[in-house]
Amino acid sequence: MRSIVHFAALALAAALAGPAPALAAEGSAPQPKLRAPADELPRPTDEALRNAMNTLRETIAIRLAGETAQPMGEADYVALATEIERQLALIAAGRDFHSRAGRHLQWLLGDIGDGAGLMRAAPRVPGKRLGLMRAVETLNFYGREYDHPGWQPIKP
Repeated sequence: MRSIVHFAALALAAALAGPAPALAAEGSAPQPKLRAPADELPRPTDEALRNAMNTLRETIAIRLAGETAQPMGEADYVALATEIERQLALIAAGRDFHSRAGRHLQWLLGDIGDGAGLMRAAPRVPGKRLGLMRAVETLNFYGREYDHPGWQPIKP
């Protein structure tokens, strides 16, 4: 019986201790939520990033170019992974990743790098293909999130 009383008292205290917006002075306007520029979509880009991402997109898209695309072997995936990693290093060179927008870009580049790593390390072709699809989906995400006029998504 005693535990029920304690439980009821705790429940009542929790219900009464919540935020009290109804107790605010009448006529007070709600406080605006602060948003960082990195939260706004589309995220800003510069010319160097747009050019580098276009080059990366073309490198991958040519491997998936419809009926003209040849099936890729293990060595082809490894060579493509090496090229993707080289281009990612060029994109990352000299970039500031300390801002919120920079951290988001770093995450995006890291995700593409993870796909390239899977293309390199997977023991069989289906796993390597999965790494390629991860890079493709991340590039398509870039096109949705970043201000890149004329960006065309890659169709896997």
